[in-house]
Amino acid sequence: MATRILIADDHPIVLAGIRDVLAGELDLEIVGEASDPATLIELMTRMRPQAVITDYSMPGGDHFGDGIKLISFLHRSFPETRLLVLTMVSNPSLVAAMYAAGAGGVVLKSHGLGKLVQALRVVLADRAYRPPELLPVAAKQPSDADAVRARLSPRELEVIRLFIGGMSVGDIARRLQRSAKTVSTQKISAMRKLGVESDQALIEYCLQASLFA
Repeated sequence: MATRILIADDHPIVLAGIRDVLAGELDLEIVGEASDPATLIELMTRMRPQAVITDYSMPGGDHFGDGIKLISFLHRSFPETRLLVLTMVSNPSLVAAMYAAGAGGVVLKSHGLGKLVQALRVVLADRAYRPPELLPVAAKQPSDADAVRARLSPRELEVIRLFIGGMSVGDIARRLQRSAKTVSTQKISAMRKLGVESDQALIEYCLQASLFA
């Protein structure tokens, strides 16, 4: 039985390119196409594909969002589906955030679609596809993961784990039944202890340290 694939992009020419690349793969079947987040999620709910190839940013995401928010939603809602993200973004911090939110792989559109089949097969094998040019580079090299965890209180560690998993401060507050102000304070305290000054730097640091691997 062929592996079911959904593809999503708001540019018809990109969808056509993906179809062309996958056309020669007899064990892969495109079972649906979407040009906005709402259609993608409706198709995923109905088709339950093994993998999704989706653009990082699509219009029409007012309800579900796009970018990191959409990746995180898809990862939480359809954990059995592997996510491969197509993007023009090459900023290491944003790429790191995509992986942290649940992307199994990232392919740069600017590099063409030549690596698409390879990337898809890697994520279908439940491995992360991380091209060397897209590996995150942390501003500071973290030490051993256990040593990093020891710097944080259990509550700070819990907040950071959920944040790295793609949840917002408000989402974390509701999950942990704490006030948003308390969660924000704990997040800021953890960032200070780890020596990072931005959300992107925090994500990169935790990925480099394999803090929640």
